[in-house]
Amino acid sequence: MTRRRAGFDPVRFVRTTEGQLVAGFFVLLYVVGGGLIWFFYGLGGALLGWLCMTGGLLFFLLLYGMVSLLGWWANRDEG
Repeated sequence: MTRRRAGFDPVRFVRTTEGQLVAGFFVLLYVVGGGLIWFFYGLGGALLGWLCMTGGLLFFLLLYGMVSLLGWWANRDEG
């Protein structure tokens, strides 16, 4: 029994690719950036750097949530 693939969905592709790119960026930021801070400034600097990166991540998630909410609100049906 073979499964038939659905057609290409560009909206789904954009959403999944966008999510993967953002997740990859923050993984690289934490691993490479945090590692370099640790190497040059020690554990205390790395912990403070990770704290600041987490603040940036939370700010990004807040903005992304607000934009998503506004997009949902603008595209909802009037009926």
